[in-house]
Amino acid sequence: MKKDRSTILEIKNLNISYGEDPVVKELFLLINGGSFIGLIGPNGAGKTSLLLTISGQFKTQSGAVYFKDYDIYENNLRFKKNIGFVHENPFFYPYLTTQEFLQFIADIKGRSQEEANHQIPELLKTVNMWAERDKLTSNLSQGMKKKLAVAAAMIGSPRMIFLDEALNGVDFESAFGIKKALAGYVKNGGVVILSTHVLEVVEKICDRYLVLKQGKIIADLQAEEINNLAGGGLEKYIIEMLNK
Repeated sequence: MKKDRSTILEIKNLNISYGEDPVVKELFLLINGGSFIGLIGPNGAGKTSLLLTISGQFKTQSGAVYFKDYDIYENNLRFKKNIGFVHENPFFYPYLTTQEFLQFIADIKGRSQEEANHQIPELLKTVNMWAERDKLTSNLSQGMKKKLAVAAAMIGSPRMIFLDEALNGVDFESAFGIKKALAGYVKNGGVVILSTHVLEVVEKICDRYLVLKQGKIIADLQAEEINNLAGGGLEKYIIEMLNK
């Protein structure tokens, strides 16, 4: 993929390590607006480390990440106001209700009260949690916490949303609504990067697949390429790639 006007994120020669142990090695990547990207790989491949780094939460040892025309680490706060992130095990302030938590996120992102008042009810309905709007976050199930985290990530219509195993434990009805909302978000020019072990989810909703193995991208494919390359679908292709 070549850099052009639609490029939102540019990753150049990224190296990530913990101590002397390399996790991601010499990674180059361009991400364009209007992309729904599936980040695939076995445990230990470096998926979470990569997401944390390119979302500005973990500073790389070397290399650079640019959001449009600026370095995300030199302009970290500015960048974070333009993104949403769902961690595999999200954290919430236990004495806030779901509505209060979303208001807190809107305030952090500098959104107006008018925008928050409009968006928060819509997002709670999108993730099927309107009935829990006055429930304390400490009383939510793990699946509900995941749904609330997705709603929080979408506050303020960010340019990019990072999802780390975000749909695990979410009931199928809510997951359907979330996937529909994310598809609409991408259609309007947003970017979603979804890291998951559930290939069926990736195959159904993503238009680009990045396969990570031992810290390196071993495949970068558009969805329409899979049938020609694999014959048996994404799962067969991924297994073949990982076993090479």
